[in-house]
Amino acid sequence: MASQGPELDLSSFTDILTCILGILVLIILLTGIDASQITVLVSTPKEHIGDDKSPVYFECRNQSLFHISTENIKASVDAKTQEIREKVQEDEMEFMRHAENAQLEIEGQSLSYIFALVGQYALFPVQEAIGYQFNRPLSEEKDGWFSDLLSSFDPETQFLCFFLRPDSFRTFQQARAVAWLRGFNVSVELLEARNPIRIGPGGERVYSQ
Repeated sequence: MASQGPELDLSSFTDILTCILGILVLIILLTGIDASQITVLVSTPKEHIGDDKSPVYFECRNQSLFHISTENIKASVDAKTQEIREKVQEDEMEFMRHAENAQLEIEGQSLSYIFALVGQYALFPVQEAIGYQFNRPLSEEKDGWFSDLLSSFDPETQFLCFFLRPDSFRTFQQARAVAWLRGFNVSVELLEARNPIRIGPGGERVYSQ
């Protein structure tokens, strides 16, 4: 009978495969653990043109309505910059030290100055702040603060984006009704009670609905 030759030893090959499979399983486990620990962020609109219209931001919180003006935020940031520069007499190291800890409070919102300086607005609600409240019938609301404010916007080029907290659905309904009567498109972003509102680079787009 002819010789069948030496037997092929596959033990080293199977050892390599076992190691590779073990590494793959470890990578999958680590990826799953990391994914489960990622904090889920709310939708973060940023200023852009959506459906040929730009957003005007409002927050519904504590059964009140707050206007979030990016123009006012920018003006406050510029004023804070001037204040710090005068205080540190143009010393850049001292400027950064003061800037890191500086906070701004604007129209019921608190935000970090150092992030606002580069256009990243993470707005945290000031819990004791009281905004505009709808205390009159809708038919009389044409003379209220919200209706007057809407007069400064253009429904042809702008739409209203409402950030809605769980305690203020009725306020949102009233504000939306006034907005619709004035011809505005409306978008709504749902937020948890204490989640920040994020506006700026890296945000998701938001469109009128």
